[in-house]
Formats: sequence, structure tokens, C-alpha cells
Amino acid sequence: MHQRGDRGTARRHAAAGPPPAPARCPAAASGAGRRPRAGAGFTLVELMIAVFILSVGILSVGRLFVFAQNHSAHGRQETMAVSLAQEIREKILSKKFDEIVPLFDGVDTDLPDTITLPCQTWAEHLAAGLGPSGRGTVEILDHLGDPEITGGMLTVRIGVSWIENGARKEAPMRFSLSRMGI
Repeated sequence: MHQRGDRGTARRHAAAGPPPAPARCPAAASGAGRRPRAGAGFTLVELMIAVFILSVGILSVGRLFVFAQNHSAHGRQETMAVSLAQEIREKILSKKFDEIVPLFDGVDTDLPDTITLPCQTWAEHLAAGLGPSGRGTVEILDHLGDPEITGGMLTVRIGVSWIENGARKEAPMRFSLSRMGI
């Protein structure tokens, strides 16, 4: 005869599942000391795909550096051009009003015969700073050349230009002067 208590105990053990497996040693769980399986690691195709993706990323970063270098070169030349325009402006402002037109009007650094003595160092700085493509011009207008300019005033136009990436770039400057005491 069976006792009822025995059947209930057997059912409880069956519902709980098999007993837990004994804990493994951490070294055994990590695979230390074992030989690698034949299928472990990367396949050649996976390695080639990874190299391709890495190459695309490196080339993209390289193009970014080239773009940044070109952009900074443009900024450097533009800064030089503005500095050169400011240089000739200061030379013009240092002269007496009546000396300005004969000394500076019509100066073009591409035409050596137009470069007056006060403009020679400016022409040298322009060639050194912007290279052989650098060009500087000075044009002075008075009331005879432009009816919008009142008597006793001058309008000075300075142009500093250079060639960059096959296109001519320019940093223009324009300002007016008036005779004192009128």
C-alpha cells in the first residue's frame, strides 16, 4: 500500500525540474586553457568588410582635413589683403591733402611705371604676401571725376586682389577725405 505523502513528494520534485548543475570554475567558463574551436574567430569576408568600412572612414576624415586646410588658406590670404589695403590707406592719410592725388592716383602694382616712391614698399609687401598673382590698385576721385563728390573732398578706392582656385578674389576698400579749413 502506498502512502499518500510519498506521491505528493514525488510530484513536487518532478515539477521543480532537475537539480541545479554544479558551479563551474571561472577559468573553465572563460575558456582559458582550452583549444579554440575550428569555427571561432572572424572569417576572411568579415575581415575584408571591416577593413573596407574602416578605410571609408579614414578617407572621409582625410577629405575633411584637406577642406579645412583650403578654407584656412583662403582666410589667411583675405586677412593679408585687408592688411595690405590698410597699409596703403595709412600711407595716404600720412600725406598732405595736395600731395595725395599726384602720389597715389592711378597706382597699379601690375604696371611698374605707375608705382610711385611712397608705394614701392607697399608693392613689395603685396608681392611677398599674396604672391605673383597679387595686385594692388589705387584710384582717387575728386569733384571733377565724380559730380557726387563735393569740392574739397576726395574719394579713395583701394583694390587688393589675388587668384585663388583659378578665380580672382578681391578685398576692396573705399574711404573719403576732406581738406581741412574749408
